[in-house]
Amino acid sequence: MKPIRQANMAAVPYGSMSLEQIEEGVSAEAVSYAAGLLVEAVRTYESSTLSAPQQKITLTEAQMIAANLIAKISARLEDESMNEQIERVRKSIREVKP
Repeated sequence: MKPIRQANMAAVPYGSMSLEQIEEGVSAEAVSYAAGLLVEAVRTYESSTLSAPQQKITLTEAQMIAANLIAKISARLEDESMNEQIERVRKSIREVKP
């Protein structure tokens, strides 16, 4: 089920929000959004040897594949990726702090 969003809803710039407001929304909203992007990437995946549309991957299958990919990548975190992400996130947080 897709959430119902108002089409005319104005975007709220991060600069007008407190860090606490951002933290509340980021954890659930960002993770949900990123997972949705991964599901769509799985459903539209095309390579020279594999075509998800030709395989007729269902939404449920794509969600299960995405969950498996997240689990697989989570088990293989390494220093370089973690350091890169820490730097990116901290830079973003610094940019919105009053």
